[in-house]
Amino acid sequence: MRNPKWHRDEIILALDLYFDVNRGSIDARNPKVIALSETLNKLPLFSIRPDEKRFRNPNGVCLKLSNFSAIDPDYIGKGMKAYSKLDKKLFDEFYNDRQRLKQIAHQIRQGISSESL
Repeated sequence: MRNPKWHRDEIILALDLYFDVNRGSIDARNPKVIALSETLNKLPLFSIRPDEKRFRNPNGVCLKLSNFSAIDPDYIGKGMKAYSKLDKKLFDEFYNDRQRLKQIAHQIRQGISSESL
């Protein structure tokens, strides 16, 4: 059974990392990629996770970031072409509004923090 499709909040958090000028490489060993994976696993979005090991793991985060590369007009290269309609929609929505993206990503993270209290 496959893991669920990425939720809007997850994509927003991934885009926030993608646009981070200090992101570093898109690599499963990158501490920021690992931290995003951990954050995604804390989101209370999915009660059923068919594959706990692979659910939003660092490799999956890298694939999502690589999907954005295929959409990004500033990216030199190809990127992964398997992006979703929602990936494209959110990329286009926030491409020129990164401050708003940061604010929404911060609110999502705050929601995780307040739920764990």
